[in-house]
Amino acid sequence: MPIVVAVLGVIIVIMGVVFFTVSPKEEVTTVQPEINRPEMEVVTEEETPADTTSLDDETASNALVLSGSATYQTPARTTLEIDVTLTVEGGIVTDANVVYDNGEGFSNPNQERFDGAYKAEVIGKPLNDISLSRVGGASLTSNAFNEALEIIRTQQS
Repeated sequence: MPIVVAVLGVIIVIMGVVFFTVSPKEEVTTVQPEINRPEMEVVTEEETPADTTSLDDETASNALVLSGSATYQTPARTTLEIDVTLTVEGGIVTDANVVYDNGEGFSNPNQERFDGAYKAEVIGKPLNDISLSRVGGASLTSNAFNEALEIIRTQQS
């Protein structure tokens, strides 16, 4: 037993010597390089004379903005509404917008999936050739879109 106490004493003395003789590590400071940001340039629009018309102005005058609405019922017996607005130029759909439930946003994931996919099926297509079926997996929303589309087609003529 006295040997164990002696060994522990030696270990404690050695640790004390090491602790007091070893100098602490120097603090390392990191220097962030200065980022040279280019100065922002202020750009002003040049005024155009009032008597000039651009091609965009002429194209916009030929575009028809047509809209239609439809309601549909989900399996949970919830009635939902879809408002469809299409911009049509020369019989071709150039823009499309859908508003769900009077602007309250998505009521369910089906509307969300439909919203992410319907434009690819509509824009660039002739208005009379469009008929959606299960776009984004949403069959009821697609059917309601088609109902609103029928209302839009009656406005075109």
